[in-house]
Order: sequence, then structure tokens, then C-alpha cells
Amino acid sequence: MTGCRTQGQIALTFSEGPSDATAGIVRQLNHADARATFFVNASWLYSQQYAMVVQNTYNAGHFIGMTYRVKNDDSSVLTDKELRDDIIKKAEIIESLIQVAPKYVRLHVTDHEDTRTENIMKDLGFILVGYNLDSQDYLHKPVEDVYRQAFQRYKETYDAKGSFISVQYDMPGTVTVSSIPKTINTISDEGYTMVRLDGCLNDPKPYKKSASSKEYVADKFSFNSPGYHDGQNVID
Repeated sequence: MTGCRTQGQIALTFSEGPSDATAGIVRQLNHADARATFFVNASWLYSQQYAMVVQNTYNAGHFIGMTYRVKNDDSSVLTDKELRDDIIKKAEIIESLIQVAPKYVRLHVTDHEDTRTENIMKDLGFILVGYNLDSQDYLHKPVEDVYRQAFQRYKETYDAKGSFISVQYDMPGTVTVSSIPKTINTISDEGYTMVRLDGCLNDPKPYKKSASSKEYVADKFSFNSPGYHDGQNVID
């Protein structure tokens, strides 16, 4: 899946964190009363500092998914059982922090497609998420310009608003906290509404009951729950 169900919506997603940049990103989002989605890498969560960042991000109403990365980017050295156990172990680390397990997963980008890992993920009840708007923040371009061009290109082609799942990378030196207000204001200027991934996909049960379970559950922030929030305010 690479886009939202409803035209005019955009789900901002941040991958590969948490990092030293995450708390600043969340502060800027909160300042705009906007919600985003964070695909967190459990390998960083052995640090108490980063574990607390994920908890604070979740408690602020943002959506938590999982970035999964095989050690040394080579799943061929693992048996199917070892790979399954590693995936569940990583999801359990996130579950221990937010009391629900991630359902939506983004695989770490590698030079080759890892269909074996993808299939095991799906068999375990995880759902893989792509994107249709690459912020190109890793090229150190003005992110807001990339968003504006994507919106305008879609409008010129289809004479309508699109629906987008974007990707930015939650790593110091890639994402700049100062770009977040500009990006939010560009989204507002172009008439788009910011949503969490569960709102983007109209999914009222966007988490797993546990890392090893295939049962999907809601939490107090989930789509269609009283605590769900979408939209954003312009930042002066």
C-alpha cells in the first residue's frame, strides 16, 4: 500500500528512528496540532533515552509502526525460524513500550528485494507499507518544495487532489527539525489534511494484540476512537 483511501489526505511517515532528531520533530508536530507516523527501529530501543522518546511520541498521539532491518542486511544467513523469532523479538521490544504491538512494518531499504522476509512478515500478521511521495530529504533538498511539486504534479495530471503516504528519514543530518513547520504549512497551503497511517487507511484496529498474535486491536488514539485526531494548524 502506498496511498491513502481518501483524496486530499497525506500521512507523513518517519523511518529508521528514533534518533536525536525525533523529539524535535515531535515538538514541531505537536505545535501544529498535527499527527504523524513513526516506523521505529527496535535496535535503537535498548537505549533508555530512545525508549522514552518512543513512549513520549506514542503518548502524544502519534502512530507507531516498525522499521525492520535484518542484521548485516542479509537474511540468507538465518533459517526461517531464526528470522521469525527475530522479527517477533523486535516487535516485542516496541510492544513493551506502548502496550500494543506494531502491525504496520517498513523494511529497511537495501539494494535487493527480500521476498522471503516479506513473506514471513505477512505470515506473522504484519502488513508492509510503502510510500508514493519520497521527500528526498537524504539529498538535502528543501523538503517543502518536494511536497509542493508532488501535489502540483498530481493536480496537473488528474485535475484533482491526490492521496499520499510520504517518507522522511528520522536521522540527524537527514531530517532537519526546521523543515517540519515549512512542510506542514506547504501541506496546508495546498489544501491537504495530515492524518496518521490508520486514518489514511481507514483502519480502526491498527495494532496487533501482541507481537506473536495475528489478532488486531485498537488503542485510545486509533482511527474511529474518541482520541483519534487528524488535521493540522499553520505554524507562524
